[in-house]
Amino acid sequence: MSEGGRSVEEKDLLELAKAGDQEAFVKLYRRYYPVVYRFCMTFGGIDADTAKDVLQESFIRAFRHIDKLREGQKFLAWLLTITRNRCLSYLSKEDGFDRKHLAWSREADLLLAGTTAETFETERQIKIVQEVIEEMPDGGMKDCARAFYTQGLSTSEIAETLGIPKSTVTTRLDRFRTRIRKRLLARLMIS
Repeated sequence: MSEGGRSVEEKDLLELAKAGDQEAFVKLYRRYYPVVYRFCMTFGGIDADTAKDVLQESFIRAFRHIDKLREGQKFLAWLLTITRNRCLSYLSKEDGFDRKHLAWSREADLLLAGTTAETFETERQIKIVQEVIEEMPDGGMKDCARAFYTQGLSTSEIAETLGIPKSTVTTRLDRFRTRIRKRLLARLMIS
């Protein structure tokens, strides 16, 4: 049963969380952790370790300010807005930050804003990402994308495994994102 696009269970959890119920916070965290983590990873320049830090900080901010969530506003969209701001804040402190990170984050926003945790985690979408990676010609970019997106390795772990500098991994992942962005979004939308 749903009400206003949200499951009644989520609405109940949000009401409990607003009242300070720690169990409700834990349930919301468990439900949305995978989506928020993957969202962080859409930002070029953020590796797995940093994504986990940004994710934790985003949830803490959300829970501290949950009373500001307006009636009828979707929790996930609100949480992703907080996360986007935390990612951009982190990236703006890094040397070499440029507008391509911002452009990618806006696309990620558009993709994820209407996506629920349940639909984002479907096997169908994971399979599409794997297919796009496997369609690529063999080489360093494919190896990095496969390790990052299907094996869940951090950029540091990939660099160590492949015996290349971390900056090379980051560059290859940025090129991968640029090369497959439109194709991936189109396949996710029509599938």
